[in-house]
Amino acid sequence: MRVGCTGCLTSLVMIGLLATLGTSVWGTSRALEDPAVVRIRPTPEDAARVQQKLFRLVRGAGREPVVISEAEITAFVSRNIDPRDLPFDDPVIFLRDGDRIDIAGRTTLGQLLAESPLGLAQGLLPPQWSARPVWLQLESRARFEREPQPQLRLDVRRLTIGQQRVPAAVLRLLVEPARLRFVRVPLPAAVGDVRIQAGRAVIRPTSSRERT
Repeated sequence: MRVGCTGCLTSLVMIGLLATLGTSVWGTSRALEDPAVVRIRPTPEDAARVQQKLFRLVRGAGREPVVISEAEITAFVSRNIDPRDLPFDDPVIFLRDGDRIDIAGRTTLGQLLAESPLGLAQGLLPPQWSARPVWLQLESRARFEREPQPQLRLDVRRLTIGQQRVPAAVLRLLVEPARLRFVRVPLPAAVGDVRIQAGRAVIRPTSSRERT
């Protein structure tokens, strides 16, 4: 597709987004309303446990599946993932049946506009509006890929800004590519499979025969 066509497509999608959000992005829109997100508050013990589990997995110290809870995964992401690789701060991770992973976090209205085709609008916002928190919620389906290297790929199926659902494709228009690295999570060769269930992730290690 030519660059001009890409620009037209972006403009059309953003017009559709604005129509969805209402007459004012920063006024009475549902996009600025706080959703009912149940916060998972991981403890230092959660962080220590997940580190130990992953360390044993990488070393190949066991053959049994490794089970990691929502709190442990949230603790690991909060402490180990570069914030520049995420589109929001203080991520909260929810694990659902059917290999579903939901992620919620907050950014500011100014940051959200700055990274989107609406970046020019950022300069029109009063400072207090620019600093206003905005919730992003992503609903995705996880898929384990063995080749060319083990990774967990997240296919974002739905995006909610505040309390307003918008097409998932809008995420790539609102957020710069560098902050979407989290949709492909590289995994060590010791991981043979990953399954997401309600409240937990089950990681199956590879056998010694599979590694060779």
